Formats: sequence, structure tokens, C-alpha cells
Amino acid sequence: MSNPASEIFIIDNGAPERKVLHCLREWRLDSQAVDIATGFFEIGGLLALDGAWQTVPTIRILMGDEVSRRTKKAFEAGLADLSQRLERSVDWEKARDDFLVGLPAVVEALKTRQIQCRMYRKTKFHAKAYILHAARKEGDSRALVGSSNLTRPGIVDNLELNVRIVGDSVSELQAWYNRHWNEAEDITLEILRVLERHAKERL
Repeated sequence: MSNPASEIFIIDNGAPERKVLHCLREWRLDSQAVDIATGFFEIGGLLALDGAWQTVPTIRILMGDEVSRRTKKAFEAGLADLSQRLERSVDWEKARDDFLVGLPAVVEALKTRQIQCRMYRKTKFHAKAYILHAARKEGDSRALVGSSNLTRPGIVDNLELNVRIVGDSVSELQAWYNRHWNEAEDITLEILRVLERHAKERL
């Protein structure tokens, strides 16, 4: 008899119960930490998860840049590009919700480092993974690995291809994540500066 938890389970945004957003909302209920790898980051990804991510004590977001940024000057240029993309994503969200509900909570979480952000720049980073660590025991942790960036289209709208990972494979994935996280640059303050300005404009 097969074990349903060990079978391939595809999350592709093709139906309500197979949306990445749905899975993350369901799975985070007892998570003590969430680690996210994303090629691109847009604020809409977090705003779509408003009301769900706040219960997680620690959220780490490891993101890529368009290209490898090895030198300090190139890295600063990369941060400028990221800031511009983030600004555009805020503008897109304003078109959906002029009040940007959920943004102040993101800003506060960045300030307290409940949400931490790093950029990997040793080479082009285009990985996508969501690792949810269960509060109860290691074996209950699970992950999604596939094509969905942490953007609203990536977790809600686009036809994507992600598979569920459970069991021992999650610890292997976690080791991979930690290795690249430790090699990445902390950009939490840079993300905060962009979003804090928009949060103040709401007042």
C-alpha cells in the first residue's frame, strides 16, 4: 500500500486547492520558521499571505539578482535595480488596493527581523523553494520546490510547477538552503527603506 505523503503532489496554481498560496496558508499553521528561496521578490507575494505569515516567528527570504554581482560597485547597482523592481511591485499592489493593507505589518516585521532578507550574488540565483519547519518535530516539516517566485503571480495566478517534499528530503533541502543563506548578503535594511516610505505615505 502506498504512502500518500510520499507520492508526488503537484502544486501548479491550476485549482484553488493547488495554489501555492493555499498550501502556504494551510501548512504554516504550526510552523516555527519558514525559509524561502526566490529568484525574484515582489511585495505582492507577502501581501497575498497577509494574516498567515504573522504567526511564524522567523521568515528568511533568500533572493537572487538579475545577474551575478561580484564586486561591491556591481552589488550596489544590483541593490538599486532591486529597489526599482520593489517600487514597481508596490505600485502594482496600489492598483489592486490603494490602502496597501498588510504593508505596515511587513514593515514592522522587517524592523524586528521577524522577516530577514538576503541576496545571493556569487552567481545567478534562480531557485524557488518554500521550506516550512514544524513546531512539533522534524518529520512534520515540508517543502515546495519548483518554479514559483515569491510574487503574487507566482503563488496565485501563473501556471507553475511545484512538487511537495516531505520526510528526510526536507533536511537535505534545508542544508542546501543554509549553505547558500550563509554565503549571501543581508539586505533587510534596504528592503525596509523602500517599503517604509510607502507605509508612511498611507498615514
